Amino acid sequence: MGLHAVLQILIQGLNMGLIYALAALGISLIWNATGLFNFAQGDLLTMGGFVMLSTFAHLALPYPLAFLLTFAIMGIIGYLLSQGYFYPMFSQGLHPDIIIIGTVALTVLIQNGILLFWGPSPQRFSTPLGDNPVHLGKLIVMPYYLWNIAIVVLLVALLQVFFKKSMLGIAMRAVAQRPVTALLMGVRVSRLVALTFLLATGLAAIAGILIAPIIPLIPEMGSLVSLKAFAAVLIGGLGSFAGALLAGVIVGIAEVVFATLVVSTYKDVFIFVILILFLLIRPRGIFSANISEKV
Repeated sequence: MGLHAVLQILIQGLNMGLIYALAALGISLIWNATGLFNFAQGDLLTMGGFVMLSTFAHLALPYPLAFLLTFAIMGIIGYLLSQGYFYPMFSQGLHPDIIIIGTVALTVLIQNGILLFWGPSPQRFSTPLGDNPVHLGKLIVMPYYLWNIAIVVLLVALLQVFFKKSMLGIAMRAVAQRPVTALLMGVRVSRLVALTFLLATGLAAIAGILIAPIIPLIPEMGSLVSLKAFAAVLIGGLGSFAGALLAGVIVGIAEVVFATLVVSTYKDVFIFVILILFLLIRPRGIFSANISEKV
């Protein structure tokens, strides 16, 4: 295998890995803020892709406007889910296992809602760069690979600035690390948890937008994507943003390498074999954030 073929595989794997990393970041955000695994995250990703389909392909809005509108719509949905669905369960002191079952129930609700509004047929849309392959010397790269990588890199840079420089971002980090202390310092924890759901759902929507040119949108698509995102969260280290990013890239590259060099049929099995090995050898993951018990 030549160098250009290796680079093509790495670019394809990096593209998928960064999408998994976005979904994993959303999962980590919610877990850090609440101690909850939101199993509906992948279905919110799917919904984001379908909302973008409606705004961009059906309503013919300009791509940047449709992108921002989709992020805003899904962010509002995440906020409303936090306040109207999850917060009542938290406030009543339900056992975390029951709330997790509630997230599983939410996946069924979202999937059936997508089926009702958009139907069962696979659908997709392109990026502004089109679908014609880009020739970079001997490399032949699909334009949406380059588009996706550029968007995720920019987004991660903006998130870094947001969490380290803005007062809101610093407060969200404080709630994630020491919720009781943050509450005693006057931070409105419930409001910031809702904003965390807003941001996590927005990130899921962006992942759904970026994956649509690669994998046709279907109502059940989010289930498998979310499983790989959860694998990235556990491999990277529960609660670690850097770990979620790195492990998402590892999962994406490993998946593409295995599918290309071995057999594509069992690529999903291969990812979970890697996860099992990590759980056996390094159960805390690559990194491990020191996150306190959530209240």
